[in-house]
Amino acid sequence: MKHRRLPSGFSVLRARFIRVRNMATMSLHLLASRRTDVLIAALRRRILSLNQPEIVVEYVADYAGNQGAVEEPRCAAQTFPDFMQTLEGHESHPLVSVIIPCFNYGRFLDRAIDSVLGQTLADVEIIVVEGGSTDGETPQIVRNLNRPKTRVLIHDKPTLVGANRNAGIAIAKGSFICCLDADDTLHPTYLEKAVFLLEAHFYDVVSTAIRFSGTRSGTIDVLETPNLKDMTYGNHVTTCAVFRRHLWEKVGGFFDTGKGQDHVAEDWDFWLRCVAVGARVRNITGEYLFNYTVHDIGSLSSTNVRSIKHQRDVILARNRAFLQPEAFARSKSQARRRMVRVPEGCLPRMPGADSDWKRSLLIAVPFLIGGGAERLLSSVVRYLTAEGWRVTIVATLPQEGLTDSREWFEVATSEVYSLPQFLKDWEYASFIHYLIQSRRVDVVLLAGSRVFYELLPEMAEKYTDMAIVDLLFNTIGHAHSHVEYQAFLTYAIGENPEVVCWYKKLGWADERVKLVESGVDIARFDTERSPDVVRALKIADEDIVIGFSGRLSEEKAPEVFIKLAAAFRDEPSVRFVMTGGGPLKDSVDAEIRKLPGDARLQFMGLVASTQEYFATYDIFVLPSLIDGRPIALLEALASGCAVVASEVGGIPALLRDSGAAILCRPANTADFISAIRSLVSDRSKLREMKSAAREVASRMLSERQMGANYEAALEAAINIKRLAAETPSA
Repeated sequence: MKHRRLPSGFSVLRARFIRVRNMATMSLHLLASRRTDVLIAALRRRILSLNQPEIVVEYVADYAGNQGAVEEPRCAAQTFPDFMQTLEGHESHPLVSVIIPCFNYGRFLDRAIDSVLGQTLADVEIIVVEGGSTDGETPQIVRNLNRPKTRVLIHDKPTLVGANRNAGIAIAKGSFICCLDADDTLHPTYLEKAVFLLEAHFYDVVSTAIRFSGTRSGTIDVLETPNLKDMTYGNHVTTCAVFRRHLWEKVGGFFDTGKGQDHVAEDWDFWLRCVAVGARVRNITGEYLFNYTVHDIGSLSSTNVRSIKHQRDVILARNRAFLQPEAFARSKSQARRRMVRVPEGCLPRMPGADSDWKRSLLIAVPFLIGGGAERLLSSVVRYLTAEGWRVTIVATLPQEGLTDSREWFEVATSEVYSLPQFLKDWEYASFIHYLIQSRRVDVVLLAGSRVFYELLPEMAEKYTDMAIVDLLFNTIGHAHSHVEYQAFLTYAIGENPEVVCWYKKLGWADERVKLVESGVDIARFDTERSPDVVRALKIADEDIVIGFSGRLSEEKAPEVFIKLAAAFRDEPSVRFVMTGGGPLKDSVDAEIRKLPGDARLQFMGLVASTQEYFATYDIFVLPSLIDGRPIALLEALASGCAVVASEVGGIPALLRDSGAAILCRPANTADFISAIRSLVSDRSKLREMKSAAREVASRMLSERQMGANYEAALEAAINIKRLAAETPSA
């Protein structure tokens, strides 16, 4: 297939065209629905953004790579293979070949292989190269290997690591190569992210930051886009980098220098030559996707070697012919380029995308932090994956310094992607298109991601049978985005009656809206105090424990709870306990330090599980300014806590006239003080409310019922969208 490179000015023109087209489409829909207020706000945002400096991006249909560099590749046809051909014969021509040299580390080999077989990119082969081990067990372990997608190559005498890698690469069938030592492992998403950057953004080498394991802990970062000058001072590419196979041929493969203490880093030597011939390098620096094992003193990974300066001198002397002025200039220019393959998403569809999945769902969230929304969605994901759905999670906002809830989702799916941690914002769109196309997504569940909202006009045009379902927890937060992009939404889920009522006022038809209230399994929650918490906090039997467990953010108003502790410092039997993390953690810490010495508030920060704390609370306080039907509230009720909460969102519908709660004006400290004082002074009333709380919880949905309701809503949206796509327009 013949490709041509698009004109250099195409990047700016194309970006402007897409922006204008999306704005025009959105404007027409908003005018038709008479939402001129939203249109004016959107136009103002766009006009203000024009003053920001524009990132120059090259949009390229194909790219000739490093043709004309120091040495022409001997297999130029492999530089950019036809991926449909690769996929049609992926069993004999995999996308990525992972080479695992193994010398005296046979006992770790299964772990390394498992980490490759567990990748979200399934189109791989594994080549284990036994390097003539001398430990008496590794050669037999390798001979006995019987693992999927795995071939074995055995040397009958000790062979250095570079030679072992070369031997594996020589018989590799993949377009891309990754070298992984036998005692190390890869994060499940690493190969897919690397191949995406290689193909969607035309990098030639992609590696990642390092996480240590074994006898050493911690992490090491690397430069994001090192050039040749950087590589002459140090190695800025990790061992497990994924690279184009033709680079190995072009630069002559790995070269071993010395053994033991005389060893010189063969990978540094190799990467330097790759960069010298024009390779563009990209390192994933926001995530540590390479797990590097450090062993005890005297093992291979802890052997003392010559200084970095000595190794540098040897490497530079050996590669002097590559280090010409024009090579440095070219490398500097290459490292600065921003390139995007067009059309977006034209990358290989992963084998397995059409497997026995019931449906393919993509969930788009702003971030993955330790909040109630994430707990709810992770429960839904567990249900859907158990029912045979393929679920991919995408977060689109940075969350440095905030709690990370990815592990809640990763128990059910490996396909969890926080875009800011491995991409630049101008790369988000191409990755989102890639995910949709590679997974053949049936439906997107949109839960607050502004990035996805802004892509909706483009998605509606490109993916005509893909349903978009919007999920709102309240009518304030992301509601303005819902209104702005309502014309591109297929279906709407409300987490409480207030949201559903709001939807219908916007004109949503009954058959396109579903109320799906949050559920909780009350059998998982105790109503007796946790002995561990009681012991740790020195709580007496007669104490009344008042608790706050939630995200420390402005809408949750944690400062009100701190003021309550100050107000009740004259009540010796009243204890305040606070758990949680979030953006206000530092300010919460500061406010607590200002409390009088006799205020009895214990702040536990982020805890592994809140269940023991809910069981210990007598009164749960929820002073939110904005809320829906928070999971923390449901868990408090299931634990038999009396509730004092703000009268906002879906809370009144759940608690009014329940006998389990006192409702207050949002964040009104006086109201909360009065409510709590009435319970502290009347313990019989407190006991009645605690009993009523458990009764309210018994009538709530179980997590399984909630999951089934979400599945029904998603199926309804898919059917509506596909029926519309099949019906000819008038």
